Amino acid sequence: MRKQIVTYARSLFERGFVVGSAGNISVKMEDGSFLATPTGSSFGTITEAEVSHFDQSGKLLSGKPPTKEVFLHLACYDVHPEVQAVVHLHSTYSTLLASLEGLSDGTPIRPFTPYFVMKVGGVGVLPYRKPGDKRLGDDIRQKSAFSTLLMANHGLIVCRPSLKEAVEASEEFEETAKLWYLGQHLAIRYLSDEEMEALRS
Repeated sequence: MRKQIVTYARSLFERGFVVGSAGNISVKMEDGSFLATPTGSSFGTITEAEVSHFDQSGKLLSGKPPTKEVFLHLACYDVHPEVQAVVHLHSTYSTLLASLEGLSDGTPIRPFTPYFVMKVGGVGVLPYRKPGDKRLGDDIRQKSAFSTLLMANHGLIVCRPSLKEAVEASEEFEETAKLWYLGQHLAIRYLSDEEMEALRS
């Protein structure tokens, strides 16, 4: 699993989904322990040996100390028992969308592609908090109906049953946010309620 984390992290970095030391990934193991990208690390240079391994109490078992935003990940696992992976990105268009005024839960982007409906689904919007503010964990718990979340002025959190699904949903969100931005002045054909319901069923 360490190899998968490193592989996905580097792929996201090389394709511009993250810059610098922004973003983090975690995975819940079968024994209840966790793997996560280390604090202050770059997705582009992280190694398997550096991946943080820690138990449910937060005790470090191997690797470097985990991301300082690990509490976000643990909150996701708390409210979604089926979730085995969490991806948090500051990707360009997702963060731009997260910085808009007046966003509300559900569909901050009016769906116009079937893949957004199928891979992303409903989106919860978290209030602005200073990075590292532990109240963000409580905010996530209060939005337990959503496994995809926008953090106001901050970025994107995606919680899924596998790392592959979490990464793919993150990519789909970012691509849709990019299309949304590029198409703001175009006559977009949006999906109807009936079309979206058919995709969900």
